[in-house]
Amino acid sequence: MPSNIKRMCLALVLVAAMLLSSACQPRAPQENPAVSKALAWLRTQQQADGSFNAGFGHPAGVTCDVALAIAAAGGDPATWRAAEGQPSIMDYLAASANEYTVDVASTAKLIVTLVAAGRDPRQWNGQDLLARLKSFAQSEGVYDSSGAGQAWAVLALAAAGEKQPAAVNALKAQQLESGAWLSAFGPDNDTTSFAVQALIAGGEPKNSAAIQKALTFFESQQNDDGGFPAIKPSDWGTDTNANSTASVIMALAAVGEKPTAKRWSKAGGDPLKALSALQAADGRIEFQPGVGNPLLSTAQAIPALLGKTLPLRAKR
Repeated sequence: MPSNIKRMCLALVLVAAMLLSSACQPRAPQENPAVSKALAWLRTQQQADGSFNAGFGHPAGVTCDVALAIAAAGGDPATWRAAEGQPSIMDYLAASANEYTVDVASTAKLIVTLVAAGRDPRQWNGQDLLARLKSFAQSEGVYDSSGAGQAWAVLALAAAGEKQPAAVNALKAQQLESGAWLSAFGPDNDTTSFAVQALIAGGEPKNSAAIQKALTFFESQQNDDGGFPAIKPSDWGTDTNANSTASVIMALAAVGEKPTAKRWSKAGGDPLKALSALQAADGRIEFQPGVGNPLLSTAQAIPALLGKTLPLRAKR
């Protein structure tokens, strides 16, 4: 065989080997400049025990939000530590599980987080969290009288691969005529967003009456800048905030709606533009400009910026 042909064959073999090798490598976290900056800022906020503390509620709740943000970006929360040798996020969630999972919403949120991080909620630190969740059931399919708790329960069951039509029907039964679901503060966008994601995860058709009513409710709530408040009208104000806007973006993603589509574009922008406008130069994403602790809003914005929806599943 002529030497030039031999060299060509060798080159082809080497190229094939390189392609095969690269195909077998684990995927790197999704590249998104805004998300990379937000994650870098979040890293500076981790506590020595592995947790994240927003100054309200149980730290495990916001730690779950950070873990979900990391998983959405393709990372592993178990690799996050404040310093070498200190507990990781997953270490903290294991240590705090008993004191955190005291109700439906917190138990379900931890289950969703564990599945996103590639862990088995049926065997977590010697506990079966699915069994714990089911112990809260008030009747067949009814886990919580609040929209948020019931929505999280459906999300957790779906994340764990369990089909419970009764739980989906119970969530649908809680929908108001306006298309919203109630929280302790009223018919808010965040709770409605979680409910929409839960219904889709539970097998509800995207064109169903319940989903379409929810989308109509979102249309009635959207601000002129393209973003969303928590509730409109409200005694606490109706300015766009990052958490509610991110939640609605994730609900839209669940039903296959693009946040940049004409339906969601206002004179001042669209939901994605409104959310992006709340990111500061250091990477944090503020609830509203200069308002509140940006830890929770930064964590909850990341999956939305990546077009993700709950429940997330580990991809490693």
